[in-house]
Order: sequence, then C-alpha cells, then structure tokens
Amino acid sequence: QSLIIRSSQSSRGRSDMLRASRLQLVTTAVAIACVAPRALGFSVSPLAPMRGLSTSASLSRTVRHQALGRSSSTRRAGRASLGLRTSMTAAAEAKTDIVGPAWDNSAEYEAIGSDAFNADMKKVEEMTASIKEACSSISLDALDDISVPLLVSISKELNEAIILLSNCATFCSCEVSVDGTNDVAKGEMARVRALSSSLTQASQPAALALRLCPDSVAEAYIKEVPSEKFSIQHSRTLKDQTLSLPEENLITALTVDGLSSWNQLHSSIAATMQCDVGGEQMGVAKAAALLADPDAKTRENAWKGINAAWTIHEEAAAASLNSITGWRAETNRRRSEKAGKKVHYLDSALHSNRMTKKSLDAMMLAVEEARPLAQRALKLQAKVLGLEGKMTPAHLMAPPPSAPGGKTLSVDFDAGIKMVADAVSGVNKDVGMFVNKMQAEKWIDGSAGDKRSPGAYCTKFAKSRTPRVYMSAYSGTFQHVSTLAHELGHAYHNWVMRDMERAETSYPMNLAETASIFFETVVGDTLIDLSETDQERLQYRWYDAESAVAFLSNIPARYDFDCAIHQAREEGKSLTPSFLKEEMGKSWKKWYGDALTEVDDMFWASKLHFHISGLSFYNFPYTFGYMFALGVYAQQEAKGEDFYDAYVALLRDTGRMTAEEVVDKHLGCSLEDPDFWRGSIRIIEKKIDDFEQLVNKVA
Repeated sequence: QSLIIRSSQSSRGRSDMLRASRLQLVTTAVAIACVAPRALGFSVSPLAPMRGLSTSASLSRTVRHQALGRSSSTRRAGRASLGLRTSMTAAAEAKTDIVGPAWDNSAEYEAIGSDAFNADMKKVEEMTASIKEACSSISLDALDDISVPLLVSISKELNEAIILLSNCATFCSCEVSVDGTNDVAKGEMARVRALSSSLTQASQPAALALRLCPDSVAEAYIKEVPSEKFSIQHSRTLKDQTLSLPEENLITALTVDGLSSWNQLHSSIAATMQCDVGGEQMGVAKAAALLADPDAKTRENAWKGINAAWTIHEEAAAASLNSITGWRAETNRRRSEKAGKKVHYLDSALHSNRMTKKSLDAMMLAVEEARPLAQRALKLQAKVLGLEGKMTPAHLMAPPPSAPGGKTLSVDFDAGIKMVADAVSGVNKDVGMFVNKMQAEKWIDGSAGDKRSPGAYCTKFAKSRTPRVYMSAYSGTFQHVSTLAHELGHAYHNWVMRDMERAETSYPMNLAETASIFFETVVGDTLIDLSETDQERLQYRWYDAESAVAFLSNIPARYDFDCAIHQAREEGKSLTPSFLKEEMGKSWKKWYGDALTEVDDMFWASKLHFHISGLSFYNFPYTFGYMFALGVYAQQEAKGEDFYDAYVALLRDTGRMTAEEVVDKHLGCSLEDPDFWRGSIRIIEKKIDDFEQLVNKVA
C-alpha cells in the first residue's frame, strides 16, 4: 500500500466563495492528490503502510461546520464581552472593502526552485536510493531472522525523507492555493507525486516486513522505537490481507496514472465546464457561489445550471465512479482471497478512522432516530425563507434573511482575530495567545484574488512544525469569522502536539474536527450570548439548523449512496447514469423526507467527495466529528477549571489511540453504545428547539 496520505490537515467549503466548495468540486490544487505521509499536518510511522489516503491540499471538505451555539442561560464566565459587543455594534452597516492578510512562508523556502527547496528535493532522491538499497537485503520469506537494527535504521532515514518531501509539498500547495495558474508550483507537485511513489516502493519491503513479521520481532522493534507502538500495532491488524511485495508495489505504481486519474479527470471537468445560470455563462465555482445568494431565484438558477452542466458530462462522471469503486472491489477481492475471509468495502474506511463497525452502526442508529429532528430544522428554515412547501436542494445553503435595520456582523481581519482570541481566552489565556501568534507570525492567508483556490483549510510545515491557515477570501461576515475560528482550531490541535514524537501526531479524519468545531462553537456561543435582539440570535442560530441538516441528513444520504454503489460493484453491476440517479434519489428521499419537494439526483456527479480515489467513504467521519465535538464541548461546564488540561490531554491522545480508546479514557463512555450518540442528539435537539422559538417570534 502506498505511503500516500491526504495533503491537508483540514479544508472546508464555507459561505460565499467558501460555501461554493461545499457542493462544487473545483480546486486548482488537485494536482497535489498524492503526497507522502506527514504532508501538511498528518504523520504516521514511516514503516506503517497506509491505505490510499490521498487528496488535494485545498480540497474543500464535505460540508460547512457552522457555529454550534448554546443557550444564553448557560453562558460561561470569563469572556471579554465588551470588546466583542463593540465589534458587533460598530458594524451595523456591512463593509465591502474588507480583505484578509497574505501569509509569509519565506522562513521555509524563499521560493520554489530556490537553493534550499532544490536541496531538500535532491536529498529525498538520495535517501530514496539509499532506502531502496537497504531494503534489497530484506526477504519476506525469512522474517524470523530479519534484522531489527536494519528496520530501525530504514525507519529513521524514511522519516527524514518524508519530512523533507512533505515540506516541499506543503510549500507547493500553498503557492498553488494563492495562484492556481502557477505552473511552476504545479510542475513541482507532479515531481513530488512521482518521488512519493518511488519512496513508497523503495521502503515497501521494510514496511511489509514489519507488518508481517512474528510478534517477537515487532515487539523488539517497538522497544527500540516506542513512539511507533500504536501505528505499528494498528497496521498489523491488516496482516492477513496484505499481498505479496510485487503485488503491493504494482498497486502503488499503477495508482498514480490509473486509479488517481479518475479523480483528476473529474476535477478537470469541474474546473473547465461552463454553466448557464439565468442566461449567463459562468464557471462552476462562480455558479456554486450563487447557491449562497440571498435571492431565491438566483439560487434556483444556479442549482439548475450546475446540474444541467453535469448532465452533459454524466457519462464521464459515471465512468469515474464505476472505475474507482471497481478498483476497490477488485483489490478487496484479492485481499479477501489472501485473508481467507471477506474484506468488506467499509473495512478500509473504518481502519483509517480507527473505529469499529459496531461504533459506526451505533452512531448511524442514533442518526436514523434523529431524522425527524433534521427534517424539522429544514422546515423551520423554509418557513423563515418563505419557502414552505417549496423548499428544493437549491436553498440548502441559503443565508438567513436580514430584517430591516438588523445588525450584520462585518469586521475587518484584525477585529475578527481579536474576536476569536478573546472568545477562546475564556477557555484558557494560552489559547487566545496562540490565536494572536498565528496572526503575528503571518501564518494566515485570507487575501483576495481571482486566481485563488476556493475553500479554507489548515496545513502544517513538517520541518518547523508550524501551522498555516488558508481562506480563499476573508470579508468579515459571520460565516468567515466562524471559518477562521474553525481553521484556527485545527491549527491549535497541531500546536499542542508539536513537542510529541511525530509518529504519535497522526490523528484520523473522524477525530480531526474535535478542536475545530470546539473553536467555532466557543465563538458562536459568544456572539449569541452577546446578541441584543431575537433577530440577531436568529441569524446565528440559523447555522445550528444548517449543521443539523448537513450532518443528520446530507451526510447520511451520502453514506447510504456510497454503500449502495459499492455493493452494486461487488455484485458485478455497472454504474450507469440512470442507476446512479435512482440510487441518489432514494437516499435523498429517505433522509430529507417531505422537507424537500424534490431531490438532487445529480449529486453523485457534482460532489467531488464521491470521486476522491484514495479515500473511500468520505462522509460518515464528518457526522462522527460533529457529534463527538458536541460531546466534548458539553464537558466544559461539568469540568470547570479542570477542563482545559483535560481537553489538551484528549487532543494529544488522538494520534496514539483508537477512537474507542480516546472516548473511553477521556469521556468514560463507549462509542459502541447508541446512548453515547443519543446524548449528542439531545444537545442538537435543544439547539433546534431554541431556533424554533426564535423562528416563531421573528418570522
């Protein structure tokens, strides 16, 4: 298996231009689809083979994680409320000239092609050759006698190579994010992909030896490198289904121009297609941004235009899904033969997220029980929008309407940073100091430009272990302040792990949202607590409803659809456009019910996440993260002054435990018990109840 892993810690599509990425799939940095482990914030044991976790550096996440507010009756002490209230009231008139800062990454490299950059790439090439030579003496037929010192030596050199290659990949992706026409950066990313594949193949003998060796050898290795204990032990759970070295290397080699090409094809189509939106021709990114337009007719035209454009390309989109799921079905079949038992299409995703099928089933049971709650939230939004009985998928990202004379949060970047810093300082002053440091060090980019990649993400330079936050545009809206808080939460998660051994800092997708949602929840709650009118509170509570619909309706619909198409391919069926439309329609109808008057049966084509070749089931981890983060946030009131230390301890353990172990140790609960998830549903229900009361007052 390739030592390729996702190239970003976090990326999210959010309001206006940021929201566009939620549905639409355009990212000019898709060229970074294959990079080495530890790239942009993730790290793994150098000798723990990873199963295809690759994606784009600025690939926009599944949905927006909006502010998760609390009732003002439970407001927390210690907030710098006066300054925040001033920022809000001073912005009764929305500003239109707000722009965020540009980051400064010159401490890493002066430029692509600089002496330091070229030296790091050359060093990786040399270490790849050295690792290949060292691995040539390894025989997978004589693992009882394998040299543990040799494995340790290879691991050390591989770790150094991964750090350097990841650093170069991060720098290139940052350059592409701010200028999608930067051919030099995109060319270097192609070089990174090729070098990553070579490094993976060179180190594969050692990686497989460590996975397949007797327990005594693995224990001896872990004794020498104790920080890799979890990652090695977790990798060894795949021991029975690991293929021969030639087969594993063949999969790695063919993935670059085979499996990954379907992802790249889909992204290329999305980046170049034109949509007819009310008679105006425009790119899909611009059309998708209009899905968040205040005008209902504009949203309808945009949605219909996007779907019409994808209908023209439906055969290509279907071929993409057919080939990606077919590849997985065939590799699973071969692994099943090797293991002597069935390898299920969910197994890879569950292993990547370090959770059991029983935990997933428990969560989905609670989510299914909450279907009426999510549908109620959407019906309330329809009422506010004046679309009762007329709500279509076009309006799922609609902003809350503004009342005449109502205040709109609109703050410049400095004020936005201060707002986030003041809010999280109520948790602990060190958290607020970190937020200010991110700004002072110029580790945030929210500047403007027509060549920038849409979306928002957090990443990290592997050499300096310093985080970066990217926003395609910062305009001072509530959504952008919330996005900023979310990505700073990811950055803080990285920051509190910076002194740890790198092998212990790789946390899975489902636990990655813990700090990010916590940050934006704190900020959202602060704004709600400081709101002076029901109209203001409704504006912020709107996003609680939107989150409930996204995580309890949209994500489960994707999950059901994913299960259906993977099952169909295992049974030898071909995924035709008509079949895909039918299955997507079924999923949407089940989860949205009568809250929508029609379904989005082209969602399988327009949503990039289904076409990400290296990462299957890019859906349920988000509902997991949303509900888990709510559970963690609820502990703040119960633990009081002890909360901060407990919170940081939890974050630090996310890279060296399974999800079940993290929850058991820090929350004293079982993920495999549906009642754990029902507790989060009750929190969501209280938010929707509050939203309903505001709707009845204001609407």
